[in-house]
Amino acid sequence: MNVEDLRNDLGTAALGFDGDKITAAEARRMACNADLIPVVLGTDSEIFDFGRTTRLAPPVQHRALRLRDKCCQAEDCDAPAAWTEAHHLKPWSQGGLTNLANMVLLCSSDHRRIHDPNYDYERLPDGRIRFTRRDQDVLDVRA
Repeated sequence: MNVEDLRNDLGTAALGFDGDKITAAEARRMACNADLIPVVLGTDSEIFDFGRTTRLAPPVQHRALRLRDKCCQAEDCDAPAAWTEAHHLKPWSQGGLTNLANMVLLCSSDHRRIHDPNYDYERLPDGRIRFTRRDQDVLDVRA
């Protein structure tokens, strides 16, 4: 069943080889009750959305991120995509997903900076990441 039919309740799915059919709503309910994890496939049946099944972005996801982001997503950085690493915007440790919506490419320097407690960051409307150095008084209070 394709994803649009599943979302629109238009399709039917077969259970096994006996020909019994279920509706898209029944398929979604069964998947939810069974704790099945949906995957999003590209045109060549490559998985782009790994949900919580894997923490590190696999090569196919890196390719998709490189096509989308083109370079490091830190503001004022133009390191080419080939030199970047995939970063979870919502950390994996806090339930973040390994999917394209939750990941951006950052060069190794900016990837270290996004994890550095001396910096805050915000995501700009164009998807880029803006870093600001934290106030030393704020850092002293946290210590």
